[in-house]
Amino acid sequence: MTNRTLHGRAAAPGIAIGPVVIVRLEAPSASPAGPPDVELARLATALAAADVATAQLEARLTAAGKVEEAEIFTAHRMLLADPGLRDRAAELITAAGRSAGAAIGAAAEEQAVELLALGDEYLAARAADVRDVAAQVQRALSGAQSLGERIHAPSVVFAHDLGPSDLAGVPAERLLGFALAAGGLTAHTTILARALGVPAVVGVGEALLTATEDGLPVALDGGTGAVQIAPEPAVLAQLRAAQRAQAAEREASRAEVNLPSVTRDGHQVLLMANASTPIEARAAHEWGAQGVGLLRTELLFLDRVDLPDEAEQLALYSAVAAELPGLPITVRTLDVGGDKHLPAFPLPKEDNPFLGWRGLRIGLSQPEILLPQLRALLRAGADADVRIMLPMVSTLDELRRARALLEAARAELAAAGIAHAAEPKLGIMIEVPAAALNAEALAREADFFSIGTNDLTQYTLACDRTNSRVAELYQPLDPAVLRLISMTCAAAHRHGRHVAVCGELGGDPQATALLIGLGVDELSCAPTGLAHVRRAVRATELPAARRLAEAALECSTHTEVAALLKQMGVKA
Repeated sequence: MTNRTLHGRAAAPGIAIGPVVIVRLEAPSASPAGPPDVELARLATALAAADVATAQLEARLTAAGKVEEAEIFTAHRMLLADPGLRDRAAELITAAGRSAGAAIGAAAEEQAVELLALGDEYLAARAADVRDVAAQVQRALSGAQSLGERIHAPSVVFAHDLGPSDLAGVPAERLLGFALAAGGLTAHTTILARALGVPAVVGVGEALLTATEDGLPVALDGGTGAVQIAPEPAVLAQLRAAQRAQAAEREASRAEVNLPSVTRDGHQVLLMANASTPIEARAAHEWGAQGVGLLRTELLFLDRVDLPDEAEQLALYSAVAAELPGLPITVRTLDVGGDKHLPAFPLPKEDNPFLGWRGLRIGLSQPEILLPQLRALLRAGADADVRIMLPMVSTLDELRRARALLEAARAELAAAGIAHAAEPKLGIMIEVPAAALNAEALAREADFFSIGTNDLTQYTLACDRTNSRVAELYQPLDPAVLRLISMTCAAAHRHGRHVAVCGELGGDPQATALLIGLGVDELSCAPTGLAHVRRAVRATELPAARRLAEAALECSTHTEVAALLKQMGVKA
């Protein structure tokens, strides 16, 4: 077969070279349906087996420090337990005489079609999750091989689409990379590939599945979207050289973990890590973090029918602090609502949940949730530098009410003779434009600020970044967003307050110099991103960063800011 190049969307960086395995769509075996009671029992057994398998994938990712990716499978387990899916499948068995496999497939397809009909890329990606869950149940029913069982040697996989369970179920040494005829950049499979370091290209088209045969050599570049069929020797040599360069870059990053995060002219920028578990905190330590800039607490509350008590929460915070002894641990209080829900605390249906009951708003109106968390944080702070951060603050009154609850929690511990932090630092997230605009008043009473650029961008530009119809409006480098960051930093510094950025922009090395110039004191990102940000900090000079920021604030559009970064030698 002669050389041929196909093109898709660059989904996960890296280069994969090796023999191809083509995974073709297979209809589930159409075994005849037995009596309804037999099929219902088979369905229940298969759902339980799929749940066990999914829990194993969840645990594997958590143990590897991929906590956010593990939440994909937490969500899959919730789908497996979804009464809507189970009840519909049972109805198709009892009322329509379907087999267990046909029933779960049809029930999942109904849900998937409803999601796809909404015309939203994010919801379309969730439709793929529903189908993946059904496929797991069908495999449990039929005994069919999983993708991991079908791949026996290091290979590049071509498929129409893959589910997260397909990807996570393949031993890492056997999956060199994959290309999909379908798939999207927001799909959980794509997110998982980036987390696992598996090169990937999606959206290549159906020609992908007829362009070659099993076992023939292929190569793909997850950074450009190119897929090479039977590449020529010269092309292979170039790709292998690029592979070696990428490996050398990773090794160089590892070697720099102990270098200080200071600019060329000696200005220190604190470099922290975002984390959810002690495992991630350990990874933060390994990558040279100076503490945890954002400890998410939601994972402790997910996938359970009861809320965690004070002791469970204390155990988590203390375990994270133990991984980074003597270093600051900034803990965000429970941040649910919007697109994050808890089985133990069902939220009411809202027409616009991102503008509704979420974040601190829930904690203030439900002190029985917030107070145990505050007590646990105070207790963890008895022998560690634990700082408390409030999400979704819009007004000064909210900060004052939260501080009153914190004082109430402290008084309870004092009355009981329980060791606790006497004067913990209480800071706020700047995620709402009102908080940035009122930063002067907030800085008088908050101990520190942390800018959540994801939500700040969404709320400033009035666009849901998960909605493909308005996704082009989501531009963190928009001058309006930059002006709010600048305003926040200026107000904070006038009152001697510290400002961090813990949103995605904080982990983008292309934005590092600009953020330093705007006045940001601390950058917090995923542990694996620390090396790139550290390198960007060390390549920056403070006067030049300030000139860059001043020029960016004079821009009219995000494209002008991007052009400015390019002109100043920063890749945008």
